[in-house]
Amino acid sequence: MSIFNSQDSSSLFSVRDLTVRRKTKTLLNTVSFDVVQGEYLTIIGPNGAGKSTLLKCLDNILTSWSGEILLEGKPVRRIAQRQLARRIAYVPQSMPNVFALTVRQRVEMGRYPHLKPLSTISETDQQMVEEAMQSMEIVHLADRFVETLSGGEMQKVHLAAALAQQADVLFLDEPTTYLDYKHQNEIGQWLRSFHRKQGKTIIEVTHDVNRAALDATHVIALSSGRIVFDGQPKSLMNPQHLRNIYEIDFQLVDHPVLPLKIVVPGLPTESYPE
Repeated sequence: MSIFNSQDSSSLFSVRDLTVRRKTKTLLNTVSFDVVQGEYLTIIGPNGAGKSTLLKCLDNILTSWSGEILLEGKPVRRIAQRQLARRIAYVPQSMPNVFALTVRQRVEMGRYPHLKPLSTISETDQQMVEEAMQSMEIVHLADRFVETLSGGEMQKVHLAAALAQQADVLFLDEPTTYLDYKHQNEIGQWLRSFHRKQGKTIIEVTHDVNRAALDATHVIALSSGRIVFDGQPKSLMNPQHLRNIYEIDFQLVDHPVLPLKIVVPGLPTESYPE
């Protein structure tokens, strides 16, 4: 029998008073929120706010915390990591040294939570790996070594591994950082497809406030380890809310198509010669 609640419940994650301390520094301070099944949650905030730390706590990668984290009513501390990996696919900012692997081998790693100890990849697993590579349009890269790929190609490979994992929840830590506009757009489109067409719950850390407003259904903002905003994307795009988060003023304009505000670069602070 599964250790997860089989009953239909809208509550996927419940976080209560989550606190993380390292020596004299508090990384997260009594953080509490809920994530509903099928949401696209983005976590924003300045550098050092605790965003990546929060994501690692939710996936029980970081265990030195106090408070409560429940996955469908079950404490994550009581869920074996292999079982947790069958539910959650985690794509961090930087991956371990996988440079000796081919693209196919990297995507095959996504199947490991479903394999028995010492077992090998089955034909069914191989088919899922192939389908994941097709979905991310990287079949032509299958025999390339990961170290030879561009940043955008590499991110597609990591997402393909997450798809092969067949988890219904995706954790992504700044998935479009350092990518050019083309690859940012492609990754964004795939994530929207995973959410809207495949029904996956997505929890994404991002520095891009506009992406949070455009893609998310729920936004949490952290500052100095505390939640300073928890609500809908439209409510986020308010000068006072953004100033509370980042401690600077933002320029907002109407989106040319959608009924919401977006952030634009501010005016230069210096005069330039004509």
